[in-house]
Amino acid sequence: MGEIVHWLAVFLGASPLATVATVFIFDIPRDLLSITGLGLSRLRRSVRETPSGLVSAQSGISDVTVVIPSFNNAEGVLVSLASLRRQRLSPERVIVVCDGSTDRSVAVLSALRDRGDIDMLVVNDRRMGRATAGNIALQYVQSDYVLFIDCDTRLDPEAIAALRARMADRPATAACSGNIMVANHAASLWTGLQQLEYMTAIDFGREFADTFGAVACCSGALTLYRTATFAATGGFSSGSGEDLATTLRLRRAGHEVHFEAAAWAYTNAPETLPGLIRQRLRWDRDAFRIQILQFHQLRKQGAGEPLANTLQRYDYVLFTLVPTLLMPLFLPILTRVPGEQLPAFLAGGYLFLVMIAAVTLAPVLIGYRGPVPIFQVLLLPVFPFYQGILMKLVRLYAYLSEAIGHASVHDGYLPARVRQRLNGRH
Repeated sequence: MGEIVHWLAVFLGASPLATVATVFIFDIPRDLLSITGLGLSRLRRSVRETPSGLVSAQSGISDVTVVIPSFNNAEGVLVSLASLRRQRLSPERVIVVCDGSTDRSVAVLSALRDRGDIDMLVVNDRRMGRATAGNIALQYVQSDYVLFIDCDTRLDPEAIAALRARMADRPATAACSGNIMVANHAASLWTGLQQLEYMTAIDFGREFADTFGAVACCSGALTLYRTATFAATGGFSSGSGEDLATTLRLRRAGHEVHFEAAAWAYTNAPETLPGLIRQRLRWDRDAFRIQILQFHQLRKQGAGEPLANTLQRYDYVLFTLVPTLLMPLFLPILTRVPGEQLPAFLAGGYLFLVMIAAVTLAPVLIGYRGPVPIFQVLLLPVFPFYQGILMKLVRLYAYLSEAIGHASVHDGYLPARVRQRLNGRH
């Protein structure tokens, strides 16, 4: 115990600059906001338990069309369809887009259509990418609302009802995304850490942002759109990161976007570290390209910029972009710590991060709406390393590779010919 106290004393006293840099760079300000967000968002929901009472009242067939884009994943479509059959508020139609699949997907999906599990099957002879596939399906949507989900997403039985109720409660809303849980969270260390991340960043973080109307991204895994508004603004943005770009475009057009925590989707996350790094490199490259290069989030949008858009910009710039870019400066800052005190400073610094994580994650674990296995709690000492160091180093590399080499041009998420056509365009 005495050694632990010594480490903390060294960390807090050896170099004020190094201590402050550690606090800012490794996410403590955002984590503390999570606590505030927890209280504010839960207060908001206690006042508005269910929007206009519609979630408890609605049942039967809705005015919602579900669109599922798929590439070589008929098995994932089967999972999604099974969850759609269990919805209390059933979709009006289900459209599946088979986007240039090269396996047996066309035959499997055609059989599903023939037996009535799919209302409409759109087959693209060549792969076009998720955004284009979604926009093709949008042309066939006749209902007031359209729900886009990933082809391996499993929905909670209340998901459509919760999203539909929220949209009815807020007529100015163009899009509303739902909550996401890692379905395979017990598969490995990495999926367990991702589930902790989703619990903090999505369940609590997005609800906190939604309190101020500052949701930045309506996830591609589960988002309901108002069809007329969505079509009038051009549908999905081209290229990768279409969910983020589309959300920001809707915001810039003056529409509201929201998050409904009661609408749950379950999706699989990468189970290995290499798979996780590949995913995050793509996500972070897209975020930098879209937020900074395309939407110029570093500067004000004009004299009439809505407060919600200002808050959304500051959230990304102050708590994601700046701390990430400051990481290389951490090593020179450490030189201000006396050499003989450096090991104790680093040990005390990580212990301090673990203590802060315990304080911030405790209400998250207690207040989380989904199940919390003991495995998640045992990961707490590792979480600061995962979130504040490892994933931030991945993000730094993604930002630099995008800023210097426009690395997303080579991203395999899109077909090569589509990437070439979009090259040079944001």
